[in-house]
Formats: sequence, structure tokens, C-alpha cells
Amino acid sequence: MNNINYSSFFTYKDEVSRSISWGHWFVLLNIFLALLIGCTYLYNAPSPSTQLGTAYLFISWLGHFSFLVFVIYILIFFPLTFLCRSTRTYKIVSIVLATIFMVILLIDVKLYQAIKIHLSVPMLGIFFTQEGFSTGLNYNFLYIATPIIAFIEYLFSKFAWRNHYLHKYQRITVFFTTVFILSFLATHIMHIWANAYRYVPITQQKSIFPAYYPMTANTFLKEHGLLAYSGENEGTQIERPASKTSRKLKYPLNAMKVIPSENPYNVILITIDGLDYGHMTEDYTPNLDVFAKTHDSYIKNYLGDNSDATSNFEMMYGIPAEYMKTAMNEKTPPVIISEMLMQDYKISGFITTADNKADKQLASLTGLRTKNIKSFGSDAETVRNAANWIYSDEWNYRPQFTVIKLTDPATLNQNQDAQLSYVPQINGIIKPGSLNSEKDGTALKNRYLNCLKNTDKMLGNILQAVSESGKSRKTVIIITSGQGFNLNRYYAKHGNRYSRDAHHVPLVISWPDAVIPAKISAITSSQDIAPTIAHEILGIQNSEADYSTGANLREIQNRPWLISGNHDELYIIGHNQTTVFDKHEHAVTYSDDGSEAKPLNMTTLINARKMLNKFSN
Repeated sequence: MNNINYSSFFTYKDEVSRSISWGHWFVLLNIFLALLIGCTYLYNAPSPSTQLGTAYLFISWLGHFSFLVFVIYILIFFPLTFLCRSTRTYKIVSIVLATIFMVILLIDVKLYQAIKIHLSVPMLGIFFTQEGFSTGLNYNFLYIATPIIAFIEYLFSKFAWRNHYLHKYQRITVFFTTVFILSFLATHIMHIWANAYRYVPITQQKSIFPAYYPMTANTFLKEHGLLAYSGENEGTQIERPASKTSRKLKYPLNAMKVIPSENPYNVILITIDGLDYGHMTEDYTPNLDVFAKTHDSYIKNYLGDNSDATSNFEMMYGIPAEYMKTAMNEKTPPVIISEMLMQDYKISGFITTADNKADKQLASLTGLRTKNIKSFGSDAETVRNAANWIYSDEWNYRPQFTVIKLTDPATLNQNQDAQLSYVPQINGIIKPGSLNSEKDGTALKNRYLNCLKNTDKMLGNILQAVSESGKSRKTVIIITSGQGFNLNRYYAKHGNRYSRDAHHVPLVISWPDAVIPAKISAITSSQDIAPTIAHEILGIQNSEADYSTGANLREIQNRPWLISGNHDELYIIGHNQTTVFDKHEHAVTYSDDGSEAKPLNMTTLINARKMLNKFSN
């Protein structure tokens, strides 16, 4: 009698019915297990700044993980009830698959803890291309966690089998099912509202949980008169404090230890927007070319995001532009500006801009005070006033930090009296997207080269002012570019393909105590300027890692790569290639010849992400 196979008494229809009944219990128990593992995301997530944000975090945790398990059941486990010929086979397969899915969730937890990203198809591609699956993360805990998860799934199977015919737990199951459904609906309704009205404490939580895609309905709300605007660039109907963000900036990491110099250097930082390294030649920029040959020149200096705003931020703060919005919202000043004020530096700025609000923007991005920034309509005016300032006697009484920003090569602004070295050229105002590359390419390039050469002449006037005033013996001059050469935006049809050449910009520094000029081949970026000023000029003794992701340019080592990035993209810049990761972790690597190459390995990505996130609190 003991050898009787009871399953032989059940028809195929009976087996399917039993499997479905058992499966409902099994999925409910796995929801609780997923919620338990999901608590790790709650622990590692940035704390919301409002009570409503906290409530949304808890509700979305309930709704998302319950829905995630339910979707997996519907897509995989439920069809298996019809494929497996017996309930026993179905249970065994379900236990194995459930264990696998929970282990994948644990892997994602580890990835999120380390670098705040989740597993995705692109990330899995990077995982499986690693030699020996080496990722730089320690997954040894899986040797213990996997059998424990498998044993828990076995217990779930036993419990579900013993109770799937019982009705005494029916009220409990109905209660939890109702809670999960309401949580799921509330999560997406709250996010629709938050996205429509830009309620940051909620919208910034969309990257906390894996495979989380909350709903938005701006178009629907606008069509039905419930929302007066739509789109990222339009105004908001509800004003909210800008500091209501879930991400906090911990900068610097430690208190600064400083030994000020008895005879501090002056600093002049000159940026020429629209200049790339390839155009720093004797023909196009003779003054800059001579200056580079007679002082320290960094021949592999790269920008990340090719934008003067992000470059200005990285120059002053020494950290990626990923933190730009947070630093501006929290009004956190750069370390070097704070220390300069402590050491009684006179800080001033001379910038070229057509926007009367540019001085306020530059002040926000760099920590400079708006009253100390003077803006002008052309490079000629900017240089004239900056030179007069350098000649003034005030430099004899206080150390000076002067920022000079020239933009004619980027804006193609040209004085009527400027000498034309390259003809024919396009005259008048040029609007982006208005030209044809085949018809106007040569004339547009000539217009750019004329602007570049005239700006170089004005650069010579600044260098001459420093020399003639006798201030070169006590002044460090830094010349670089905040935005590379890019004329494609003026063409009606052009590709937005990333180009390393456009991001390769000059960086030249003159030191009064330098003995011989040097050409440095280590890769550098805008983020290296702040730690160089901090250590070499201000006497800050802390390690650069306390306040920067850059390095002291006078002691720089031949590092294999560096990072840059904004809110949407991460750049990993190497000697011969740059890998661009977007916010969905899709990666494309561009080599020096512009061709696409394979992405960097997972270890490099993890180390880069750790570096990128180290100033997050």
C-alpha cells in the first residue's frame, strides 16, 4: 500500500487546479521574502526630506515588490502549471526558479549598495563579458545565501501545500492582497502628481528600486485642463524649496588642515570657450602656443560634458558636475573659495556674455560673489577691463584670484574692426541650425578661425599686462577651455555623435618657481585645477580625496582613467578612449579615431561609480 502513486488518480485538469491553488500561496509567501530583501534598498536609499516623501518611499516599497513578484508569477510560474504534467514537478521547478530570482535580487542589492545602480540588460552584458566574472565586488556571501534561500523556498512550498485547501487564512490573504494592490495604485498615482508638479522628494526616488518605472501623465493632465504646462523646461505651478532633494552633499569629507604661505601667489584663471587642443597651434593661436611651449602644458586634458557651465563647476569644486544642482541648492561653497576668503584673497571675475543673468549663474556655479563679477558684451571689453585691473595698484596689498572668461570662439562673435586672416567667411549673426555643411562649411570654419586668432591676440594683451606690471613673479596663470570646438550645432542636419577631439582642450599653467617647462602626458581634467590651487597655493594639507576627485597637477601620476559626469551621463576617460554611460547604464566607448569600441570592464565601472558617489551623504 505504501508504494501506491496517488498522483495517478488525478487527471491533468486536477493537477493544473492543484498547482494553481498551491501557486497562489507560494507567490504570496515570496512577496513577503522579496519585501524583506527589499528593506535593504530602504536602508541604503537617501532619506527623503519630507514626510510625504517618506510615506511614498514606504508605499512604493510595498507596491513595487509585491507587483514585481506577481508579474514574475503571471509571466513564468502560471504558464508552467500547464506545461508540468504533475504538481510535484511543478513545485520542484518553482522552488528552483524562485531561488534563482531571489539570488538575482541579492546580486542587485549588492550592486546598489556599492554603486547605486541596478542590474539591467546592458549591465548583464558587461557582467558576462568579464573574464571569470570578475567585477570587483565581493559576492562570496552568495555561497551561504543561496542554500538558505533554497531552504526557505522549500519551507514555503511545504507550508503552501499544507494550507492551500484551508479557508481559515482567507481573511488574512484578502487583507494583504488588498494592501498590496492599493499600495501599487497609490504609488503610481502619487508619482503622476509629483512628476506633474515637480515634487522632488518623490520624483528623485525612481532609481531606488530595481525594474521600477513609475507612471507619468503630463500630456493627459494638460489635455483635460488639470495641468497648465507640460515638459521639463516649462515653469512650475507650485514653488517648492530647491533644497528639497533626497540627495545630500558631503563636501568636504573632513575638516581642512591649512598651513598658509607667508608670500601667497596671485592666481589668474583664463578660460577660452570654443578652443580645443587641435587648434592650439602657431598658426591659429600664436600667443597661446608660445605660452604653452615655455610653461607646463598638459597635452591630454579632457572635458566630460562639453559645456562651459559644468566645466566651470568642476574647475572650482574639483568634483563631477553630477553634484552641481545639489551644491547650488544647498549653497555649498567650493573649498578653494572658502579658503581664499579666509586668507583675505580679493576675488574678482571678468566675463564675456550676452546674458545679463550670466554673472549670477557663474556665481552659483563657482562660488564667486555676484558683486565681484563684471560682465561685458565682447571679449575686447572683457580683456580691456581685466588688463586695467591687473595694472592697478590694488594687487600690491592683497593676494588676488581673478577669473577671466572669453567666449568669442564659441559664440562666433566678432568685432567689426577685427583683422580677417581667413577668407571668405560668413558675416553677420549666425543662428544654430541655419547653415548647410556642404555649402557653408569652409566659410563657417574661417569665421571660427578669425574669432580664434583675434581672441588669441587679446590673450596676448592679458599676458603682456601681467608681465609689464611686474606681477608675473608672484602670479600663477592657468589657461584652459570650458567648452571645446563644435561647429556642428550651426548646421541644419548634423549628427550628435560624441567626439574625443571636441572634448580635448588645452591646459597650460605658469608657475613663478618653475625651472624648466614640461609637457605632461598624464590624462587630466577640469577637476584637477581645484586641488592644485588648494595644495600648491593655499597650503591645504588634506589629501585631495577629501575634497576632490581630481589630483594635484604638480604631482600627478599616470593614472589609467578619470571620471566626469552630469546628471544624465557618466564619462570614463582613458588615454585612448572614452566610455559614456547614460542613466540607464547603456554604454558606448569612443576611441581617438571616433570609432566605437567595446565598453570598459565591470571593475572599472564599479570603481568609477564609487568615486562618483563618494560625496553623497
